[in-house]
Amino acid sequence: MKALRSYFGSSFFKLRPMMRYAEWVLLLMYGLAYGIDWYFYKLPTLPDLFSKVLVFVTIFWLLSWFFPIKQPHWVRYVYIGLEISLVLVAQLLLVDLHLLLYLILIKSCFLFNRKAIVYLVTGAGISYLLCIWWTIPVIEKLFIETTRSQQWEEIYKPQAIILSSSVEYISISALVMVIGFLIMAERRSRQRSEALAQAIETLAADLERSRIAREIHDSLGHSLTTLRLQLELVQVMQGRDRDQAATALNHAQTLASQCLEAVHQAVQTTRDPSFQLDVALQRLINQIHNTQSLVITSRLNLPAIDIQTSHQVYCIIQEALTNVQKHARASRVDLLSHYTASTLNLEIMDNGQGFDLGAATTGYGLRGIRERVQLLGGQFAIASAPGKGTTLRITIPRSWGLTPED
Repeated sequence: MKALRSYFGSSFFKLRPMMRYAEWVLLLMYGLAYGIDWYFYKLPTLPDLFSKVLVFVTIFWLLSWFFPIKQPHWVRYVYIGLEISLVLVAQLLLVDLHLLLYLILIKSCFLFNRKAIVYLVTGAGISYLLCIWWTIPVIEKLFIETTRSQQWEEIYKPQAIILSSSVEYISISALVMVIGFLIMAERRSRQRSEALAQAIETLAADLERSRIAREIHDSLGHSLTTLRLQLELVQVMQGRDRDQAATALNHAQTLASQCLEAVHQAVQTTRDPSFQLDVALQRLINQIHNTQSLVITSRLNLPAIDIQTSHQVYCIIQEALTNVQKHARASRVDLLSHYTASTLNLEIMDNGQGFDLGAATTGYGLRGIRERVQLLGGQFAIASAPGKGTTLRITIPRSWGLTPED
């Protein structure tokens, strides 16, 4: 995940050198092109024209080091306006840098929204064509002075020059905008991918914390509840019946060992492949019988279930029994299960004090059961009322780890 964020984060900052290198290539091309004309054609106007080219190339080279993608909007407008103005001024001075104008339009795609870009392209195009129209008489004069011919209008039609320049500008600027929008769309897609990668990492961390919290609450919480009851029994019986107090103390020591084992299992991501649900449930029931006067009637009919699902079902039943011990004040609990071709159905019923379903509840008990059922893709329902006990009904689909019946 960190490598992914590093790649996406750095890709944004690569934009600046990419634009700079593209501008340098164009500037080098213009310098070489005008230099070749000056060297081979030996026209009297070319040295002065080449000097102007060098001045504009130098100015644009200096501006290429600054790309205000992180600057306020007014700085961006000044930057783009300055570069477009330089191209137009160069055009008026007969220095043709119109390819730089298209590169500037690509830059604007990274600095402004689409509406502003459309206005910018339109304004720049109109200004560019007006500059061409303004320089036609100057070019005509140079043509006549250079060629000693009066056939300018026969060879070059001003209307044709404006029309062809308009077609060229509209076509290339449209292509430039499409390319710029595509680049921006790809950039936004990368940013969304980066945000998604961060969200996935955060979600994974939250899920892992929730898993560990459930494990500690379900397994360790049950053992600590029973351990507390045993220590309370030791306090009561130590002055009355030393043998019973010693027995309770031995149970407490056993439970303390179970707590340590529960902590160890809580941080494990894999389950013991030898885990057997029916054996584990029977051990849990016997443990409760040995520690307090709570009668548990078990009528469980369980199919073959995979290890992961078996562990979740065990934790669901364990947490339900822990809730009964801690809150229900019940003397009896009935565990029922049956399965069909499509579902495994569990019922846990106690004859305790019940509670108001509309009242707010705190703690991880019912929340942990609900989350585990959701992980299995099942459904969870509670029926309870004050003085009428509580019934939990859980339905788990067979697609989550249940093997088909023979």
